Amino acid sequence: MFFEQLSAQFRTLRFRLMLWNATAVILTGIAVLVTLREGVRFALQAELDQVLTQDLQEISLYFSEEKQQLNWQRLEEELDRKARGHEFQGWFVQFFDARGLTAWSSSGTPGGLNLISIAASGRKRTSRDGYRIVFLDLPGADPRGKQVCVGSSQAFITRDMARLDRLTLLVGGIVLVLSPLGGYLLAGRATRPLAEIIQTTASLRPSELSERLPLRDAGDELDHLAITINGLLDRIADYLQEKHDFLANAAHELRTPLAAIRSSVEVALSKGRSSAEYEELLAEMIEECASLESLVNQLLLLAESDADRLRVSAERTSLSDVVKTAIDMFQPVAEFRGLRIESYSLTPCTVIGNRLHLRQVMNNLLDNAIKFTAARYDDETNENRGSGVVRVSLFVNEEKGLAEVVVSDNGIGIPEKHLPHIFERFYRVDRKRSRGSSVGGTGLGLCICAAIINAHHGEISATSRDNEGTTFRFTIPIAKPLSSIAAAPATAVNS
Repeated sequence: MFFEQLSAQFRTLRFRLMLWNATAVILTGIAVLVTLREGVRFALQAELDQVLTQDLQEISLYFSEEKQQLNWQRLEEELDRKARGHEFQGWFVQFFDARGLTAWSSSGTPGGLNLISIAASGRKRTSRDGYRIVFLDLPGADPRGKQVCVGSSQAFITRDMARLDRLTLLVGGIVLVLSPLGGYLLAGRATRPLAEIIQTTASLRPSELSERLPLRDAGDELDHLAITINGLLDRIADYLQEKHDFLANAAHELRTPLAAIRSSVEVALSKGRSSAEYEELLAEMIEECASLESLVNQLLLLAESDADRLRVSAERTSLSDVVKTAIDMFQPVAEFRGLRIESYSLTPCTVIGNRLHLRQVMNNLLDNAIKFTAARYDDETNENRGSGVVRVSLFVNEEKGLAEVVVSDNGIGIPEKHLPHIFERFYRVDRKRSRGSSVGGTGLGLCICAAIINAHHGEISATSRDNEGTTFRFTIPIAKPLSSIAAAPATAVNS
């Protein structure tokens, strides 16, 4: 159990952040300390070289061309005295004659350095056996003083570097211990808002989606994550509310024809009746069953659109034929209601789509246009009776590759405040939902039109003025001509 908890702790984001932070700090610390150490070593050696170079320049002054006589004895005494005075630093000096052999060397000159071979190599600076040595060619014509070298022990540099190494190890050890602890604390502070987000999200319940994640107003990635999750929760809440309303409205709409059927059956069974009465009751039941069947089909189509299963078949369909068929079917209905259906510019065109679905769109739009136009002009006392007209047109925009169908009427219109909602499910301007009203309905027709047009990669819209009429427009892409489709493979082969 303990090892499982430990393993789970190792897999947490906090532990990984701590590990990454500690690794970055340790690697950075090592790089800084190594760079500092090498920098100090280089600085100390450069300083030693500068001191030795100054000593050489001081010696070269004795060999300048301005001096005619060189007092070697005095020079040797001064240099030897200086070597004894700097014995702690291991300072020494050695002269080479014209043949490259040792002319004179001070006390303290190490014997195992083989300075003659180093001088013969031509190097001006070198380190050998713990000594730093600098060479200089002397001016003048004195055969005993053609070249001189000055050297000093690097032991003090070694001692200083050893102290620096001990300090580096101490600081490195402290960093190695403190960086994981500090990283763990900082990671905990950084992941605390994330833990709160997880806790709040885990406490959310489908029945209560009003809770939202708190924002810290820091403007960082965690705030963006909280905003994104809150947006997702808003969409889920809206979706669930739509589903709830959909089910409630569907139950309401299904209950009405079922109640009518049941009432008809109860009336038929209440007492004996004549054949004519039974036929009338059965006709009412058939009518209610047809209404129930239509409602169920509409609900199934909307369910398919919700599940993205409302697919557009790849068949070529003449949209102009669909429009003409719908006009021919509703022409008798319009004449019976005292209305006219006028068609303009039905440009022949072909689209890729489902013929039955497109016909359902035209049927819904024409049915609504006739129904709401008749509601304005159907009254026998209306002096404008017979003036109702429904106009249908079909245009083709070859440049955009779109076909546009327009269905307009001069009926009762739709109030402006209702226009943004007319494509919502079960939304009806007549909020009384009276099935007995002449303008009643399920409130699903326009929603189904929108779902079908969207599935065909088109758009549908409506404009209206109250008591003046309504215009519906929908556009869908037109199909490419068969000649261009057949020419494409041939072009590819020829190329």
